[in-house]
Amino acid sequence: MVFLQLCSVLLPCISALSKPAELTDRPVIGVLSLPIEDDFPHTNATSYVAASYVNWVSMSGARVVPLRLDSSWEELEMLVKQLNGVLFTGGSAEFWNFDGNNWPPLSNYSKTGCFLYELVKEINDQGTYLPLWGTCLGFELLHLCAYPEYGVLPSFNGDPAYVQRNNFTSAGKDSRMFVAKGGKQVQSLMSTHFIHLLSHNHGIQPKEYHQWKNLSDVFRPLATTRDKDQEELVSMIEGINYPIYGTQFHLEKNLYEWDPAIPVPHNQQATAISTYLSEFFISEARRNSNSFASEAALKPYLIYNWSPYFFDDHLYQLYFLN
Repeated sequence: MVFLQLCSVLLPCISALSKPAELTDRPVIGVLSLPIEDDFPHTNATSYVAASYVNWVSMSGARVVPLRLDSSWEELEMLVKQLNGVLFTGGSAEFWNFDGNNWPPLSNYSKTGCFLYELVKEINDQGTYLPLWGTCLGFELLHLCAYPEYGVLPSFNGDPAYVQRNNFTSAGKDSRMFVAKGGKQVQSLMSTHFIHLLSHNHGIQPKEYHQWKNLSDVFRPLATTRDKDQEELVSMIEGINYPIYGTQFHLEKNLYEWDPAIPVPHNQQATAISTYLSEFFISEARRNSNSFASEAALKPYLIYNWSPYFFDDHLYQLYFLN
């Protein structure tokens, strides 16, 4: 019954979010690629994007341009200024380069992500609305970029993958994500059902928002959850002055990942919430009027220039970028 009620309000909810400030009906999202993992098949690729994130964006009417790790920052800036939103995905990547002796500097992944993070903030400061979303690893990256110190990402027991629910904060109850019709029902499902897949080695402790002003000045924690040792960690955030959003848990997996060894919920409540939040993010991107000069100018950058590879493991399909 709860799911049927959610479905009955989902479309008007989405409509209410997107119509007032919709500046484009052809949104394009830039997705930051990740370094190749050790267990991937032999490939000449320099980075990859999981197809589940491409699908999660596409399901709400957007296209994807990969923001490749091996691109120059000049090229990345050129692309971002023509995009309608940016996504930092989950996955595996080192935040730091360890040499065994010195304080670890940021890895190439972290440097590139933080360059994009600062660019998104700059574009918003200049008056152009440009949303940014981070999931799992990308959620952690948002915090690292806001406070690039080694201690900002303590270790948590989040591997192997597990399922949890959310405990919403007072800020979460008034979040931009849930103010439209149907939002309270979505929150109710998220707080009462174990439907959010987590798989992580690091996270953000709620006390860090009291400890480091760099975080509390930029983000407000919307919800918390627990790791496998029942330690509390922040699970959802939104920017205070910027359209920046993030979840420690995975939304794309409920819809598009099928490894039987991972306990991903595929029930109606889980897929409805993933759909709702996808629509929210893309409705935010529709508030941006950026575009490429023409479809011909956009075409060489679209993810469709690469073919998805059927990996059939912890990630179902991958786009190898070379």
